[in-house]
Order: sequence, then structure tokens, then C-alpha cells
Amino acid sequence: SETTTLSEGPNRTLLIHGPVEFKRGWRRQKRHLFLFSDLLLVSNSKYRKTFKIKDKIPLNTMWMTDCDDTNAKRSLVLGWPTVNFTATFSSSEQKEQWRSSLRRYINLAKEKDHPKSIPLKIFTEDIENCACPISLTVTNSDTTNDIIDKSLPMLGITVSKGSKSDYQLWVSSGKKEAPFPLIGHEHPYGIKMSHLQATALLPHHLRGSISPSTLQEPFLLEQPFPEMGGPFVLKPRRSLRSQEQKNAGQKTGEKKWPMVNWAFRRNPSTCQDNVCRALPSPEPGKLFGVSLKDVCPSDDLPTPLRDMLFFLNQKGPLTEGIFRISASVRACGALKQKLNSGEKVNWEDESVLVVASVLKDFFRNIQESVFSSGLYCQWLTVIDEGNEEEKITGIQRLLDQLPKANVVLLRYLFGALHNIEQHSASNQMTAYNLSVCIAPSILWSSTSCSPGLENELTKKISLVQFVIKNCLNIFGKDI
Repeated sequence: SETTTLSEGPNRTLLIHGPVEFKRGWRRQKRHLFLFSDLLLVSNSKYRKTFKIKDKIPLNTMWMTDCDDTNAKRSLVLGWPTVNFTATFSSSEQKEQWRSSLRRYINLAKEKDHPKSIPLKIFTEDIENCACPISLTVTNSDTTNDIIDKSLPMLGITVSKGSKSDYQLWVSSGKKEAPFPLIGHEHPYGIKMSHLQATALLPHHLRGSISPSTLQEPFLLEQPFPEMGGPFVLKPRRSLRSQEQKNAGQKTGEKKWPMVNWAFRRNPSTCQDNVCRALPSPEPGKLFGVSLKDVCPSDDLPTPLRDMLFFLNQKGPLTEGIFRISASVRACGALKQKLNSGEKVNWEDESVLVVASVLKDFFRNIQESVFSSGLYCQWLTVIDEGNEEEKITGIQRLLDQLPKANVVLLRYLFGALHNIEQHSASNQMTAYNLSVCIAPSILWSSTSCSPGLENELTKKISLVQFVIKNCLNIFGKDI
């Protein structure tokens, strides 16, 4: 074994170390892990002799579970408050070595937790007859799924076969952060305690005074503090409106298509009556024909734009010829004026074809294009790179060079397009047909590439078609 001295603590024995690839969504990062008896260090792997520490994670705050993707033989899901990564090792033997060591030392670290159980307040949303929050005791080993199992009977919800998976626990990591869903294997105890131990988040009179005596039930139940952000919220995986529509469709014999909503899971607000009010809105007259930096000052999509994409994700798969059939010019102009003026839109009154046409118009008028005109030639050549995996890697490399707002918008767009393509037997819009209709609107440049680059339109169509068909591998199934 090796011994290393950490500047912030005593000598620690290094148990195991080695390279790993972290994947979160579509981002991949080469990292090097160092495991000690109470700590996991995550460093970069850019230099052979020098490692720059990226994260220092106490083992008692970590969670781990098996990976269910195609690299399961070499991968684990590792997480800590409040992130999850797919960690892929160089071999299945190394993965097993890391899993065994992590499991042992995470369990040993959790045995030293004090207290080992805390009260947790759970709020509810969109659950009928459950307006008041509940309080329950959770241990440091309880997973998110365990807490859902405990919560449902307390809410008077009969747990039948399959019903547990109909609910999901959400949490906010800060006042300015949108709530996001937990997957199921996380430890809410660790999430809660990590907030408390970040003393900058505590009221002034309690800073520096964290101890078992301060972590009593009244104190914990008063959390989160205003500075901390939102609480834990239990929600149905499908909204009541969607469930009612599904039930109505079953009663009438209407065929309902399953929706792929992965791109829309982190919607930070609940939409009521088809109008989302919590997201930022651009200034009137500043939605069309301006840069995305001005439209998305906080790198999140404004309400009108997200509403359009959400609407098309829901209605597009059931609409034959979506993006291909022309819409009324007058109706498009009226909707565009509403969106540009900041007027609220009742989406149930809008035509799907009109919304699709207006969205294409929005993309055509983004300054420098959503794919960035500066990268135009690289986008056209990336489709020629090697095999499918090399193409995906090349596309992800270019996405890394785009501003965050552009990537967020592309993720939502291709999530909707993928959803539509999955129902092409009904709507007649295959990935190729969709790419023919939308590629010229989203991928363009004011100047052409070098004279040697021929058939630019063909390459645009091929690229967009490839991204539609492979968007889950490019952008990630969960973000």
C-alpha cells in the first residue's frame, strides 16, 4: 500500500486507485480515483505525474448501484449529494474490485454516522387528498425507493403491484436550482445532512455549532431554511391531467401512444391549464431574431420556448405530417406575435402544425444558428467519421464547444423529434423525413464551406437524421 498526506487532515492509507471514465448525460470525462478508508478523491487525468483534485467525497455521503446499460460489465453508478455518474472502468475485474472496496468502506463509514436516523419532511404535489406534508424517520442507509415505500401508506395510498414505480421523489439542491427527480438508489439522509454540514447554508446563530445535540427533530423538521432551497417533494410520474386523459382514452377505446419524456424531466415548475408560469420569460419583442444568449440569459429556456417544445413532444407523435405539412400563414403570424409580445397562450387552442411551423421559424432566425455558424463546417464533416460510436463521440465533442443554452435547446428539440420518430408508423415522419423538413432551419451558415465540400444539404440531412436516431446515446437517457 501507499501512504499520502492530505493538507486538510492526518495521514491516510491509500487503499486503491486507478483511471475511470465518468459519464453524466452526454458528457464524458476521464478521471482518476483515489480511495481511502473514509474519503474518495476524484482528480483529472491530464498529466502523468500531477493530479488536480476535482472532488473530495466523504464515503458516508456516497451511494452506489449497478449499471443497467450496455457497459454494465464494466460500469457502476456512483453518486453523492446531489449528482449521479456512470463510472466505467477499463475491465470487468477492475469494476468488481472497486465495487467490493467501495461497498465495504462506504458501509464502514456509515456505521460512524451520528445520528444514524433523522426526521424528514416530505411534501406532495399532484396527489389527490394529500395537501399536507408528512414527517417520517429515515436512516442513513434508506434509499429514495425505501422512502417512497414508507410514504405511500402514510398518505393513504394503497400499495399494489407496480404502484410504487408510479411515484417519484424530487429535491432541489439550492434556492436558484430547479427541482429534479431522484432515480431511486440515492440516500436522502446524505442529501439532507450535506445541506446541514454546509455551514454557509445555516442560520447565522447556528453556524459552526453543528453537533448531535443540535440535530434534533425540531431543528431538522424546520429545514429547509430559506437560503437552502426547496424540500423533498413526492409526485406522480405522470401528472393528474395526463392520467385523466389516459383513462378517458381507455374508456373510449382511443389508442394512446407512450411518450418518451426524458428531455422534459427537469421541468422546474408544475404546469397548470397548459400555461407554465415559473420559468423566465424574455423581454417583449426579444424572442425571434436574437441570439440565444439574450433569449436565455440564465442558460435555461424561457417559458414560451419550452411550452412550444413540450406541446410538440405531447401532440407531435399523434399528428400525421408534423413539420412537413404547411400551416396557415395568418395563424402562424398570430401565434408568433403572441409569443413575441409575452402574451399568454392557451395551447389547447393552437394547431400542432402551426406550432411546428413557428418553431422552425424561431430556429431559422437564431443569430449564428443553434449549432453555431462558426462550427458549421465541422458539423458537416463529423458525420463522415468512422463507425457509429466515433460519430457519437465527434458530435459530443462539438456539443462541448457550444454555449450551454444551445445545448439545452438542442436536447429538448431532439427529445421531441425522437419521440415523434418513434411513432412514424402513425405519423409517417421517419427520422429521414423529419431531417429533410427541419435540417435547413436548424443547421445553417451565412457562408458556405470550402469549395471541396459538396452536397451540403445532403450532409445536413444525414447529420440531423443520425442525431434523431441516436439522441439517447448522444444526450443521455437521464440528466
